Amino acid sequence: MHETRVNLKHLLEDIRDSYAFPLEEVIIVELIANALDSKASEIAFFLDLNSPSLTIIDNGRGMKRAEVKDYHNIAATTKTKGRGIGFAGIGAKLSLLLADYLITETKGGYGSRCATQWYLSSETRAPWKFIPFSGKVKTSRGTAITIFLSSADSPLLSEKFVISTIKKHFSPLLYQEFEENLLRYFYPKGVKFFVNGRVIEKVSIRAQNAYPFQLRLGGRSRKLAGFGYLAKKEEELSLEHSGIAVSTFGKVIKRGWEWIGLTPQGTSQIEGLVEVPALAEILTTNKTDFLRDSSSLKKYYKYRKAIQTAIIPILEEFADQEIYLEEREKRFRSLEREIERTLLNLLFDFPELSPLVNVKKKKSAQGVMLEQDPSLVGFISQKEHQLKSGEKLSQEKEAKIKGKNSQKKEAEPKKTGPGIKIGFEENSSPDILARMIENTIWINTKHPAYLKAKKEKLQDYHIILSVGWVLSQFIGAGTSPQKFLSAFLTSWGIEERERLQFLKRGNKISK
Repeated sequence: MHETRVNLKHLLEDIRDSYAFPLEEVIIVELIANALDSKASEIAFFLDLNSPSLTIIDNGRGMKRAEVKDYHNIAATTKTKGRGIGFAGIGAKLSLLLADYLITETKGGYGSRCATQWYLSSETRAPWKFIPFSGKVKTSRGTAITIFLSSADSPLLSEKFVISTIKKHFSPLLYQEFEENLLRYFYPKGVKFFVNGRVIEKVSIRAQNAYPFQLRLGGRSRKLAGFGYLAKKEEELSLEHSGIAVSTFGKVIKRGWEWIGLTPQGTSQIEGLVEVPALAEILTTNKTDFLRDSSSLKKYYKYRKAIQTAIIPILEEFADQEIYLEEREKRFRSLEREIERTLLNLLFDFPELSPLVNVKKKKSAQGVMLEQDPSLVGFISQKEHQLKSGEKLSQEKEAKIKGKNSQKKEAEPKKTGPGIKIGFEENSSPDILARMIENTIWINTKHPAYLKAKKEKLQDYHIILSVGWVLSQFIGAGTSPQKFLSAFLTSWGIEERERLQFLKRGNKISK
C-alpha cells in the first residue's frame, strides 16, 4: 500500500475553487485536456448507472510504472506554465472529492502496463495501491480512468451533460474547418469523441451561415497563426453562447467581448470562435486564463490586435456601420497626450516622474531644458531647492546645467520612447483599479468602478483618475500621494489657455 503524503483534500479544494465552472465540468475538461496532451486521437466516455461510474479511455501515450507513482502525488508533475493545455492530471485528482474510489489503468508502451486504486480516506490521507490490470485499454498505449461516484445523482452520469461540456470547452475539435485549416498540424489523426459508444459528429461552420477568417501575423512568410469564424443569429443568444471565444490547441479559454476589446452592435446575436495555438505559451498554470506578466501581455495584445483586424470587417458587415474601435483608439491616444502634457507640467514639482514621460529635452516657459537623465533630474531638484532656500549653486554645477541647456535651446519635446500608454485588461481582483507594466497603465475593466463608469459613459474620467492613482505610487519619499493626485487632477482639468500660467506658478528654474 502506498499513500499520498500531503493534505490532499485541502489542496484539491483550493484548486477546485480556482475554476469558474462546476467541479463536474472541471473534471471532464481536465480529463480531456490531459488526454490531448498525451497525443490521443480517440477519447471515449462510458457511463454506468448501475455502479455508478464514469470511465474515460484514450489512446494517448499512457504512463510507465515510474510515472504512475508521480501521477498519485499532486505536488509532483512535469506540467508547467506554457506547456500543453492540461494541468497535472488534475481531472483524476479532483474526482477524488466526489468519488468512493478511482481506478486508473495505463499502457506506457514496450509492454509496460499497470493499474491502481486510489481514494480519499480522510482530509490528510489518500492511500493508493497497485491492482491487477483488467484490460480496459485495448490499444497498444493509452489510459483508462474510472470514477466510482459517491452519488447516483451526479451530473457525470448524464450523457447530455458530458456531451454539452465537450461541445462547450472543445468546440474547435468538432468543426471540420478548424481541423482542415489549422488543427491537423497538431493532431494529424484528428480527434474523435465517443459517449457510450456513439461518436460525436463533427459539424461545419458553413451550416451556421458563418464568416470564416484567417489570422496571419507580419513578416515575409505571413504564416497562418490562427483560424476562426463569426456568425450572426436571428434569435437572441444566451450570455454563455454570445461573443467570440478564443481557444488554444482546441481548448476554449475565454468567451465574450471584453477580452477582445470590442463592443459591436447586436452583441447578443453574434457568436464566434478563434483558435490561436501560440497562446498556449502564456496560459496560467491551471490553463484557464492568460498570464499577466509584461512579456505575456505583450504577446497576448499582439494577437488580440491581429484578431481585431481580422474580425472588424465582418462585424461592420453585420452592423452595416463602422466599428468604433478606431474612434475609441483615437480618443484614448488623445487622452494619452493629455496625460503626457499634464505630467510635463508637474515635472518641476515631481522630477522623479520624468523617466515615465520619456522626454529627451523640453523647453519650459522659462527656457530651461529638462532631460530624461537621472543625474540632471538630481541637479534640477537641487537647483529648485536652492532657489527656494535662497542658496546659490556652485559654478561647476551651474555650468553643467547651463551646458545641457545650451546644446539645443530651441528644441521642442522629443520622445525617446513611446511615452505613457493606456491599455485594458480583465483582472478578477476587485482591489486592483489599474497597474503599470513598463510604460503602459493597464485599466482593470472588471473593477466595479470601471463597470459603473462605462455604464454611465464616464470612462475617460475613470481612466484619468486611475492613471493618477497609479502614478502616485512612483512619487518620491516625503511627498504625499494625495498631494500628487490633487496636483495631477488640477493640471489635467485646467483649460489649454491656462496651462502657461500654471507652468509659471511657484518657484521654477530660470536661466
